[in-house]
Amino acid sequence: MRITRVFALAALASSLMILPHANQAVAQDDPAAQPDAGKSDGQPLPPAGLGPRKNAPPAQAGKRPMPKVENIGTFGAWGVQCAEAPADPADAGGAGPGKACGMTQQAKSDKNAKVGLSVIVNKVKRGDKSALFMRIMTPVGVYLPTGIPVEIDGTALPSRLVFTRCLPPICEAMGEMSADTLGKFKKGGKSTFYLYDRPGNGFPINISLEGFGAALAELDKH
Repeated sequence: MRITRVFALAALASSLMILPHANQAVAQDDPAAQPDAGKSDGQPLPPAGLGPRKNAPPAQAGKRPMPKVENIGTFGAWGVQCAEAPADPADAGGAGPGKACGMTQQAKSDKNAKVGLSVIVNKVKRGDKSALFMRIMTPVGVYLPTGIPVEIDGTALPSRLVFTRCLPPICEAMGEMSADTLGKFKKGGKSTFYLYDRPGNGFPINISLEGFGAALAELDKH
């Protein structure tokens, strides 16, 4: 996925963050991602925000205008949105602007309402092949080595979403969805994502899977 597409998809979630806000990576197998991965010592994050950059000045305006977001529809707990993707001069043939579309949902932790994330599921096409990616946007200050463990209906997936980069004021994690993982999301009722601020201190965030299949079918049309 080229960087222009990444920035276009950022528009789908930038307004959805619970806290104030500003390449492709495949989820790695992690035997530590067990059903108890979200256990915590119960100590909350600082209420003012996460990490040492919580008081950093906002990014300068005007450097990169955010593309306009079009709401396609709502399917259960999921929204389908599209944003204009600017032309990429590195693309052969100098193709003009296109659309970047994704399924979106956002939620906050019941443990601490200051902690939240946004989920984007998007399809990347390369010739006659396509791949489905899940992208998570979180506040800066998360504990990066832990990644994001995911459970579906109480059962942990064998892989975690891996953090790929932080561009204050957000961090991003991304993983390609295998056929097996996609099937679990389609059949499941509830998924739980865990954010950590330090080892052993996780914040569970529930993401409903109601309407996941219908939203995915709509995404296939765009």
